[in-house]
Amino acid sequence: MTVSITGSSFGIGTVSRLTGIPMDTLRVWERRYGAVCPRRSAQNRRFYTREDVSRLLLIKQLVERGEPVGSIVHLPEAELRSRLAVHAEFQQQGLLAAGLEPDAGRRVSVIAYGDALPHQLRHWSGPLSALDIRAAHTLWSDFLREGRERQADIAIVEFPALSADRLGRLLELPAQLRTRRIVVVYAFSARTVLERLHQRGIQTLRAPLTPELLLGACLPVAAETPPETAILAVPRPVAPPRFDAATLAEIANREIHLPCECPHHLVELVSRLGAFEQYSLACEHRHAQDAAVHARLHAMTAEARALLEEALAFLLESEGIELAARDKGDAVLAPDPSALAIS
Repeated sequence: MTVSITGSSFGIGTVSRLTGIPMDTLRVWERRYGAVCPRRSAQNRRFYTREDVSRLLLIKQLVERGEPVGSIVHLPEAELRSRLAVHAEFQQQGLLAAGLEPDAGRRVSVIAYGDALPHQLRHWSGPLSALDIRAAHTLWSDFLREGRERQADIAIVEFPALSADRLGRLLELPAQLRTRRIVVVYAFSARTVLERLHQRGIQTLRAPLTPELLLGACLPVAAETPPETAILAVPRPVAPPRFDAATLAEIANREIHLPCECPHHLVELVSRLGAFEQYSLACEHRHAQDAAVHARLHAMTAEARALLEEALAFLLESEGIELAARDKGDAVLAPDPSALAIS
């Protein structure tokens, strides 16, 4: 059913830019979870209301704070806002535990240096709202000047390759900057370099960096859930099931030219992964305490299933097998390489 689109309506590209949610993720949240129900134009284009955008922003903020999307997506807006308030309360407790005074809404102040880090901090302004990002520089001289002139709680320094020749520069930072703590973000480093930094009380954080990981480093107990669990809870949208059970059965019974059992084995693997995918999703809703772990298991299993479905579709295409169209739901019934990309 299509409707006339009038008033404050937004296309999916606009909503993606407004919320920072990728378009593929918006589609998955709609299809898999029913997060919102956008209206459709006569050309079948999605259009979202202001209320839709507001709800999506709330869901995104909670997901970025470690909430499994499957457990919050159907909550009313008032409950979503209440959960965000609880997270803010824990962030304030984190300030106290870190020895910082949260009176009058005081946030942890941060200065930063790096190539990519300043851009990431600007992009993550929403999930890092508990931090006061006072300055982020790409020039080391500007960063040092800022650190000498302005007092900050934390200095975050990004060096993708933490080599021994940079160790001296980092070890001098505590005496050069007016900060209480220093966090070094790195991708690769020798163990001896990390040990020297830790001996001097300099914290290290290994890339890839996420807002949750960075917030956890700046606010050590910013939430009841450890940072590692919060990261596990963030879903990675994947393609929906490409073959339904009836289609898999049909493939298994087809005659092929290959002198092996590869098609049958692939069908079995896809079926088993699909079954475990649904099983882990059910576990996510049954066990509240370890929902984050099951949410991550579900996402990773879905990725594995989508990858094997791609292999099965390739095999069908190489054999010249075309499956008959069905009327059932969204099941994909014929190989279409363009639809196989994992989100």
